[in-house]
Amino acid sequence: MTSIEPARHAVPASEGEREQVEAAFRAALKQLPENTGFPHSVRELARPLFEVGWISGVRTGHTGPALADVPLPPHTFGTALSNLSAAMDAETGPSIGQLVSYHGSQERAHGRYWVTRIDRQLDHRGREAVRYRLSDYRNGLLCTALTGVHTESVTALPQHFQMP
Repeated sequence: MTSIEPARHAVPASEGEREQVEAAFRAALKQLPENTGFPHSVRELARPLFEVGWISGVRTGHTGPALADVPLPPHTFGTALSNLSAAMDAETGPSIGQLVSYHGSQERAHGRYWVTRIDRQLDHRGREAVRYRLSDYRNGLLCTALTGVHTESVTALPQHFQMP
C-alpha cells in the first residue's frame, strides 16, 4: 500500500522571506522607466506572482544573483506588468481612442463615440471605479459628448481613432 501523504509538509513564507520579497519587489519597480505609470491595481496583482517566484527561488537557492544586486534587463519586469495591464484593460473596458457603442441611461445619446478620457478612482469601499469621457468627431475636432460614463454603459468596438 502506498501513502498519499507528501514527503514534505508545506511551510508558509517566513518573516525573512517576506522582507526579502518586499525589498526585491520595490527594487524591481524602481527599474521601470518613470513614464510607465502602471496602475496600482496592476502592481497589486503582480505582487503575489512575484512573491511566489521569489520565495520559490529563495528556497531552491536561485536568488543569489538577485541578492548580489545584479539587476534584470530593464524591459523584463516592465514587459510582465505590461502584459498584466493589457489583460486588465481587456477586462475593464475600452482604451483611449477606441470606438464604443453607448447604451446607457441617456437614451437620446445612444450611439457610437470615441473614448477620449478614462478616469479611475477608488470608491468608498476601496474598489476601482472607472468613468469614461466620450466624444464625437466633428469638423476635424473631437468634441465631448458625454462624461462620467460607467463601464457597463459602453461596449468596446474594434476600431481605434486615426486622424483622417
